[in-house]
This record gives sequence, structure tokens and C-alpha cells, in this order.
Amino acid sequence: MSVERRALSPGIEPISAEEARRLIRCGSGPELEALLARARAVREEVHGTEVSLCGITNAKSGRCSEDCGFCAQSAHFEDTGAPEYAMMSAREIADHARIAEAAGAREFSIVTSGTRLAREGELTELEKAVRIIREETTVEPCASLGLMRRPELERLKEAGLEHFHHNLETAKSHFANVCTTHTYEEQLETIRAAKDLGYKLCTGGILGMGETPEQRVELAETIRDLDVDCVPLNFLNPRPGTPMASAKAITPGECLAAVAVFRLMMPAAHIFVMGGREVNLGGCQDRIFDAGANGTMVGNYLTSAGTQPAEVVDMIHRHGLVVKPTRDAARWAFHGEAPRGEAGWNRRALEGEAPRQPKKPLPVMR
Repeated sequence: MSVERRALSPGIEPISAEEARRLIRCGSGPELEALLARARAVREEVHGTEVSLCGITNAKSGRCSEDCGFCAQSAHFEDTGAPEYAMMSAREIADHARIAEAAGAREFSIVTSGTRLAREGELTELEKAVRIIREETTVEPCASLGLMRRPELERLKEAGLEHFHHNLETAKSHFANVCTTHTYEEQLETIRAAKDLGYKLCTGGILGMGETPEQRVELAETIRDLDVDCVPLNFLNPRPGTPMASAKAITPGECLAAVAVFRLMMPAAHIFVMGGREVNLGGCQDRIFDAGANGTMVGNYLTSAGTQPAEVVDMIHRHGLVVKPTRDAARWAFHGEAPRGEAGWNRRALEGEAPRQPKKPLPVMR
């Protein structure tokens, strides 16, 4: 994932929240196309033609004590079908990183279920994994570990962890409808602690959890004020057995309008479109680049299947864009093409996954 800070060109200024609240309702027709053209122009001017890819591994799954209504790994919900297993070994995590690198990943994120990763044995194993990844690959290691405390974050930073990921999930005004077992302020404290330690921060959320368009802008305002490096945007992929299992998907146009508004509010940030893009955008998911995204996921998600790596790379190339290399491009395991067929990492995420019905794509307008 590219996180180099870029100076904005003359004439490119972040839009106000007031303008964002108007634009985010431009979810169809000529108004949407005008919004996408504006966001695409900003993406091209600030971030060029490079697209960064991120891979993840579900290093510890299930039995989480939190009650996040979207999450199949919560112990509060039965019959979600999510896999349950203890922390992977450092060697297995690092092997996943090597395969993700060959598929085009520039950053590799280690994700664990639970309120926080605090057990000594698990922390030690994660420290080992980070060191191996730094030694054997060129990817930038990242971790998403819940509500971490400063001492543990310091240890992982010393081990070589470069990025820290923590999503706010939704706007503060909507958070109580999503989770009741921890507070919004606890999340902000975790993010601020990581920022204070010098981590490159990845902070975004999930759209389509019953929030209003204005609350999507509220989330963007909070993220903007935190001054994070990367903004991963997800769209709800309702998981069976969770309180949000029957949630109605937001339209492709609403998804694209939200991505465009986040881009215009944060021109210098790296906007990544991640989980749920296949379900919510269907056949028009490649239009995320028209909406201003300059990064996306390669491989599977935590408890559901993602687009095959080769298809993601093809999607990037069709838009005249290129996959951004790692900082050590001469040693990068990716050689322009991602492997076809199952990529070989995070396979457990496929358990119980039902086939998807593709949506009719929006017309591509240039």
C-alpha cells in the first residue's frame, strides 16, 4: 500500500462537509457521472496511474466477545458459519504474505478476532511473523488487532510492523446501532496511540449498515480530522446469522458516490475499496477507479471469498492503470501477472460461501 504523502497541486482543495452532503446524494444519472469525472480527475492528478493492492490473512478467527452487528466472528451470534481457530503460527502467516506478494500485494495485513491481541504467546508469535515477513518479502506488514494498548503497539513497532489498521466502522451518531460492547472513543484512543507511535494509519469503515448518506459524510469528516494515511472503504456483505443478515444492499450508484465524496474530501489520502465490492457493485466494481480509488484488495476477505487476483489485475489494466510496486521492486515477487485460480492463502475464508449473483453494470462513461 502506498502511503507517501503528496503535495496537492494548485487548484486542488478538499471539499467542505457541506458540499459533500449535497454531492453524496448524486447516486445516478448525469449528476453521478459528473461527480465521478471530478473525483477521477483528482485521483489522476494527485496519485497518477498506480493502484496499490493489499492482501490480508485471517490469522485468528471466531469467538470474539464484541457484538458488532455485521461480523460473523462474534460469539454473540450463532450459526454464522464463520471458521473458528486459534492464532496461526508465525511461519504460516509469513507464508501467506509471500503468496499474497506474488499476487501483486504491496501491503499485507494480519487480522485477528477478539477485543484486542494481548496474550503473551500470541504477541510473541506475531512479532516473529512480522520479522520473517520483513526478511523474506518486500511487502509492508500491517496488522488489524482490535483495541490495542500502547505497550503492545510499541513492541510490534519495534518488531517492524509498519502499518496499523483500525476501522471506525461507521459515524459516531450511528455507532450504537452497530456495536454496544465498546465505545467510539475507545476506537479513537487506539488510533491516536498508533499515530503517536509513528504508525502509518489505515482507518475507514463499512457503508450500507443502515446509516444515512449524511452519516457517511460524518464518518469521512472524522477520518479526515484524524489525518490518516489510508482510508479503506468497505460495503456491507450481509453474513448469515448476524443481526444484519437481511440488510438491503445500497445501490452501486450510492457506493460510487460515497467513494467519490471521500476522495474529494481527502485528495491526498489513499482511498482503498475493499470488502463487499463484489456484492454491492457487481459487474461495475471496476468503476471504483472512476470514483477516485487508488487501491483495492487482492485475494479473499476474512470470512468470504474475494475476486481472484488475476481478475483484479486485469481490471486495473483495463482502465489503463498499473499495479504499484513495492519499494524494493527489484526483489518484488509479482511480475506483472497474478496467478489464476485459487491463490493459496486465506483459504479458510471460503467455508460456507454461497455463489453470488452479479449485478447489471452501470454504463462506463469516459
